[in-house]
Amino acid sequence: MNSNHPISYDFHGDIPISHPFDSIKPNDIHIYLDVDTNVGVKTCGQACNHCWFVNYPNIRKLAFEPKEGSAIHRFLIERGFQVFARYTDSFAYDGALMRHYGLAQARTYFHSDDAIPADTMKAGEAWTSGKPLLRENHTNLLDLARDSGYGTITITFHGYVTKNLSLDHATAYPIKGVMPASEFEKVIGNIKAYNQNSLLERSGKFSGFRIGVGVTVGRHNCSLEALSRYVQYFNALGVSSLRFNRFFDHGRKHPHLALSDEMAAQVYRDIRWIHDNIETSVQLGVSEDFGTYGIEVLGFPPHVGWCQAGKQLFAIIPRGNVVEIFRGETFLQESIGSLVGCVNVFEPVLGTLVRNTDLRTKTITYELDFDHEAIDDLVRKRTDGTFKNGCFARELMDALDPQPSAEHVAKPDNRACGASSLCSGGEIG
Repeated sequence: MNSNHPISYDFHGDIPISHPFDSIKPNDIHIYLDVDTNVGVKTCGQACNHCWFVNYPNIRKLAFEPKEGSAIHRFLIERGFQVFARYTDSFAYDGALMRHYGLAQARTYFHSDDAIPADTMKAGEAWTSGKPLLRENHTNLLDLARDSGYGTITITFHGYVTKNLSLDHATAYPIKGVMPASEFEKVIGNIKAYNQNSLLERSGKFSGFRIGVGVTVGRHNCSLEALSRYVQYFNALGVSSLRFNRFFDHGRKHPHLALSDEMAAQVYRDIRWIHDNIETSVQLGVSEDFGTYGIEVLGFPPHVGWCQAGKQLFAIIPRGNVVEIFRGETFLQESIGSLVGCVNVFEPVLGTLVRNTDLRTKTITYELDFDHEAIDDLVRKRTDGTFKNGCFARELMDALDPQPSAEHVAKPDNRACGASSLCSGGEIG
């Protein structure tokens, strides 16, 4: 047995799905407050054609005005909820949202049976596409992240690694609009240079940023060989954590890239093999969006993989048009946000964020109105077999917009990743 770090997993609570929602306390509920959903030059610098913020009209180009966003954020915290302000890039608008909301981790990673926070969480994670850290002011942005309390910079990586553990610039990467892999090493270089200068110029507790990487796994890169190369490549770069997430075909533009459940199970087996057989200083992690098929091989606690969306995990998205609920002589009540269950497809709607205005004093308060009937209906579908996977996002999307699943769209056979040329990504060697 090697000395590798335990594999980390997502954590948003472990209360059984069948547990009555009425008895769940606010401090056991996680809420992603989507304060700004804009993508592009001023935020993430990307135009990823598989991004959920691009492909779902109900969340496209929305934002709470900063003053109101702060008031909502404060209100939810005061009510006892675990609240995470979320936006498309931690360094969006040259760091304006980070200055406004401060330390705002978007995810929670644990490991081991005792649900120990992973090092990423202990340090606080700022997420970025990488693009903002290629700008001339990247040092100022990293200063801001450090002063805000972040200790980890996590970058999304899209690309292939060759058998020589270098980036493959020749093979066409199938997901478009992403930052080219060739620019990834420049981002890493900027962070490392900042860390080095910090050691030379600064005293105190800050000893440099940890570097995390997120890799999306689809049919194009899910073989044992491809996954092993990622681990070895990032280990050589000095990356601290590597989290794999499952490709989701938002917008149904890439049905040929979506993994079948059998393939997802094979990815779990391959990650287990890599962890047990390849010495690495990188902590491996898996996103909950891989679901529950085959997850037992990783030895996680039994609740892992069973997403708590709609019970202990919700997202609040701004309404494109404010809806008036009630207007009197002295009182105005409006719906200004939707409370949704799945934080990947932003459905179903399970409540509303209400703004109350005293028209005499102009005093504004807020309330979160949960739709208990809709929540119970979602629970029923998850417990009666309507939705079978622990991550029910794909089943939910198919129920809302029925189309052939990836299993039927993909022309090649449905063999597991480890035995299929489908996951080679072409000639990546």
